Amino acid sequence: MNNSGQKLYRSSNQAWLGGVCAGVAEYYRQPVWLVRLLMVTLFIFSGSLGVLVYLAGVFLLDKQPTQLPPDPMFRKTQAYDDEIMQRARQLNERMQRLDQRLQAMERYVTSSRYRFDKEFRKL
Repeated sequence: MNNSGQKLYRSSNQAWLGGVCAGVAEYYRQPVWLVRLLMVTLFIFSGSLGVLVYLAGVFLLDKQPTQLPPDPMFRKTQAYDDEIMQRARQLNERMQRLDQRLQAMERYVTSSRYRFDKEFRKL
């Protein structure tokens, strides 16, 4: 299972031949055309290996049920997403404070006051 709790199935609604490419695309949340292109490329460059991989998928993967059971990970995923958003806001605030400090340092270093303080320390 991937991190969202979803199981790998052969797709029943986007299948061309056996539904393996569409099922892999749904599992990894990628476009179906990309997985099909990769499978065709594998077939072109390796010949029988591409066919064997596809046939293994047809025989080893279950057909996707018409109605999937409710996802028990949904609440955990939603709570995790909220935590990520909170951390992103905190990080954004921290970066803004750092940016303000950096701007203040740049203003000081480029000011005549900095040159004066530097000359005064040399004495």
